[in-house]
Amino acid sequence: MNRLQPADPWAIERLLGWVLALGGLVLTLAAGDRVLRTTDEFALWWSALAFAAVGLIAAIAVGGRVFPLRVVYALGVSAVVATILAQATVFLGYNGGHPDVLRPWIWALEPIMMCFVALITPLPVTIGYVVLSTLAPALSGLLFLGRVPHEVLLQTPIHLGNAAFVAILVGIRSRLRDRERIEREGRRSVERRALSQARAKRRDELSHLVHDDVLSTLVAATRLPGKPITELREAAEVALRVLGAAAIADPEDGAEEDVRDARERLVTIASRWIQPADVRIDAVTGRLPMVVVSEAGRAMAEALRNSVLHADGATTRRVTGVIGAKVLRLVVTDDGSGFDVDAVPAERLGVRGSILGRMRDLPGGSATIHSDASGTRVALEWLS
Repeated sequence: MNRLQPADPWAIERLLGWVLALGGLVLTLAAGDRVLRTTDEFALWWSALAFAAVGLIAAIAVGGRVFPLRVVYALGVSAVVATILAQATVFLGYNGGHPDVLRPWIWALEPIMMCFVALITPLPVTIGYVVLSTLAPALSGLLFLGRVPHEVLLQTPIHLGNAAFVAILVGIRSRLRDRERIEREGRRSVERRALSQARAKRRDELSHLVHDDVLSTLVAATRLPGKPITELREAAEVALRVLGAAAIADPEDGAEEDVRDARERLVTIASRWIQPADVRIDAVTGRLPMVVVSEAGRAMAEALRNSVLHADGATTRRVTGVIGAKVLRLVVTDDGSGFDVDAVPAERLGVRGSILGRMRDLPGGSATIHSDASGTRVALEWLS
């Protein structure tokens, strides 16, 4: 059973970064005419720097869900650097005549960049960036104008409130991580439950195998008069090998085999109990699930063992059938004195478990048993 692969540890940050990038584009559009006046009021180099930040955000919005994580990280860091540089040099690149009424449009990206930093850096670094980003336009005015312009002075305390977006982002990320943890624990619980069920099923299969391929053979050997025949002793040895192999490895889910190989396997199983000449199984071309062949073969072997053990007076035993990619039919017959099928105790594994139950557990499988004074007929069928 395949175990679940661990989730991408940065999946939440990738998702939130993508959402932030979309928000950044929306805020840029909302800035409207302030963005359009950039080329008239600012130096070309500053416009290029500001629009580079927007372009980097657009790249994250387009490919943030599919780009390699290191690429998304590099784009985010570059956008943050470009934005803080544009804020810090806004009055160096400004060519307009009224700096006191200027509200730099690059400020619109400030909450987005704060949240980007919160996604990829520890809390102390985020706090430092929040303070620096808020004060950058004011510092630009002091450095390049010798004073803080009036509009910037009014807006700086307001922009400090953008730190609230960081708090909201941290809360959202925490809730998403809690949800992811709960879902991961739920998946692990389902996996453990499925593994437990698989082990229980395997134990049940092993108990059937012990009954079918070991105990029944040995019981048959003890009930026959005189010294056990060579064929029976060889069958017991084969059964022990089968038990050992089954205890080591589980059959591969979904495995298939060629119809002709499956026919040879069924003939070999039947020939442990009857002469090969009494086994007539026709095969057509194709492939079918190995589990179907294995389960039908075990049910057939159980029917033959029951005949050896209980079919008093039987002189002939035969197996006939057909096997193909979509169908498998096997019929086991003998001319013994028969038995009452309804009188078989429910706790007996042979008829009810190893024949009827085994075939009915197969999707598309079925089994019927008819027995009277003239003999017994066991019909096993699987249809795809």
